[in-house]
Amino acid sequence: MAISKVSGIKITGVCSVLPAAYQSNFDLSGIPPQDLEKIIASTGISGRRLSGGETALSMAVKGASDLIKNLDWPPSSIGLVIFVTQTPDFQLPGNAVQVQHKLNLAKTTACFDINLGCSGFVYGLWQAAALLNSIDSERALLIVGDTTSNQFPQTDKKVAPLFGDGVSIIGLQKKPSAAKMTFHLGTDGAGAPYLIQPNGGALNTNKTLSLFMDGTQVFAFTLREVPVSIRECMASHGWKIDDLDFVLLHQANRMMIERVGLKIGSTKPQLPIDLKEIGNTSSASIPMILTRTLASRVSNNESKLLASGFGVGWSWASVALSLPKLEYCQTIDYRN
Repeated sequence: MAISKVSGIKITGVCSVLPAAYQSNFDLSGIPPQDLEKIIASTGISGRRLSGGETALSMAVKGASDLIKNLDWPPSSIGLVIFVTQTPDFQLPGNAVQVQHKLNLAKTTACFDINLGCSGFVYGLWQAAALLNSIDSERALLIVGDTTSNQFPQTDKKVAPLFGDGVSIIGLQKKPSAAKMTFHLGTDGAGAPYLIQPNGGALNTNKTLSLFMDGTQVFAFTLREVPVSIRECMASHGWKIDDLDFVLLHQANRMMIERVGLKIGSTKPQLPIDLKEIGNTSSASIPMILTRTLASRVSNNESKLLASGFGVGWSWASVALSLPKLEYCQTIDYRN
């Protein structure tokens, strides 16, 4: 395990973006209705948002523009852009450098991508907070999200009913009095074969994309590593479960979230679940809870949060933080 503590950085605003296209899981072809009913009952996912021509980059530019405008941030004050995605527009260049150009940020802006999935929000927050402390700029953008639905045939009953598309953008800025954030980080590359996109990389360049997931192994990994990570993160931060307002878990599926909640002793009000109509949105799923389920609460109250992301790798990360009242917290939903 790795423990890291970062102080002097606060989250100022969050904006999420959901594409307009929607698919009910009952409309999936090639999957018997009785199987779909079981999948929906266990996962809590009735339907998902599909990119419909949008990409993680195109959604990110729209959301970041909205966030910057509503926070009244001069573009020149942003010195760092980190884009966490496994579905960039191109193999190269990365998405972050294109965000810099499309938002007309200064050429002195540090920009890079991180190739991580469902643990990516917490890892990205750790990197953004630590690096912002080390540069002479006041503000940073952390962008997380994917268009995972393009990574597999829609007839694959193991993954098609689960994954939706979306992006979240988090604005961070320096504040010397901001409370510390405590991160607990872990990796086990032995899990790589159990959740993998084997095609499209250097080994299998021209083969059709076909995401593979061994759900039993994913579930076992999650219950083995994530509760330990959460408990150790809380202990290092000096908190107990009763101190928390909310536990924000990566929205993989309802059964998994509830089982982790039981293992750490959280209450139902502490454990928001938001995936019924949007599915598993990868690294965007945790900030998506803030902008959809908790927007009013976090815009009007400070909150003690424990967030934990986990998935492909195996990779997992938890963070304990005191979230100040957000100056902006909205979802741009192109279906509405």
